[in-house]
Formats: sequence, C-alpha cells, structure tokens
Amino acid sequence: MPPGPRGLPIVGYLPFLRPDMHIQFTELARKYGPIYKLWLGTKLCIVISSPSIIKEMVRDHDTVFANRDSTVAGRICSYNGNDIGFCPCDSGWRTRRKLFVHDMLSNSSLDATFNLRKDEVRKAIRNIHTKIDARVKICELVFSISLSAIMSMVWGNTVEGEKKDRIGASFSPLVARSFRFVGSKRVRLFSGSCQV
Repeated sequence: MPPGPRGLPIVGYLPFLRPDMHIQFTELARKYGPIYKLWLGTKLCIVISSPSIIKEMVRDHDTVFANRDSTVAGRICSYNGNDIGFCPCDSGWRTRRKLFVHDMLSNSSLDATFNLRKDEVRKAIRNIHTKIDARVKICELVFSISLSAIMSMVWGNTVEGEKKDRIGASFSPLVARSFRFVGSKRVRLFSGSCQV
C-alpha cells in the first residue's frame, strides 16, 4: 500500500478535507510522494498526482482503471448507471459509446447541425448587443447558448421563442441541482426521496 495521512476511525480523512482540496492534495503529494492513499469514510482512495503516471494509467492500462465506484447520487442522476459517465466499463458501455460517437459526434452529424449551432450563437450575440449597458452573467449565457444549441440539434427549429425560454428556465435549476447533488459529500435517502 502507498503511504498516506492517517485518518480517524469510521470517517477516515473526511473531517480534514478543506474547500481548497487541489491545494491540499498538492501539499499531501509533496509529503507522501506522487502516489498516496486516503481513507474517505470506509472507502480507500488512491491519489495519483504525477502526470506521467496518470498518462501511463490512462493510455496503457485504461481497461484496468476504467471502472470506478458509483456513488448513490451518481446512480440516482443516471438512472442506476444507464449512461456513459456512470456505467461500468463493459460491453454495455462500449455499445453506448459507439452509439454516442457514431450518431451524435460523428463528422457528418456535427456538420449537419453546424448551421443550427451557428444560429444559436448569433442569436445570443445579438441579444447581448441589445443590452450594451446591462450586466451579463457569463455562466447563464453559456448555459443558455449550450441548451439552445442542444435543443435545436434535437428538435430542429420547432421550439422557438417563449416556449424555448420556458424550457430553458425550468431545465436550468434541474441541471444545477443535479451537479450539486452528484458533487455533494453526503447523500441521505429517505423512503424514496433524497436529500443533499
């Protein structure tokens, strides 16, 4: 086993994690080396901070390290791992990946939807241009452009105007909540509902 900081019984190193984990992990790498272990609760985590070792893992031994433990939040948000991000690396994942790459990310698919994406970006630029003295929230703008482009790619230009704005307004909090939910440290399940 690689070296690493000692944690507390049951909770491991969780109480010592700081909000600036990237800095904390760099400090731990200086102390314990490029590979060290952390106990997060009862889960043993191996942290690798060397780019060359990560490159070797991802390029040369990717099938060995491809699977990861799915969290409760990840299983809930992905319908029990039925997506590319959370399903185990098996034949089902390979099939999903082939469909995703072939049907959605192929050159012909991207070329076919180029004008739709270009139109959405132009609409957003025109919209910003009309609000020259107003503040613009970049995060909301990028999300809006991305959502509009995806909706145009999926439904074409059949959803426009107020209806598109309503869909975006109702979808935005769901996406934000999903990201908070998946990234949260604790998830409790109570009789089918979940709390973060």
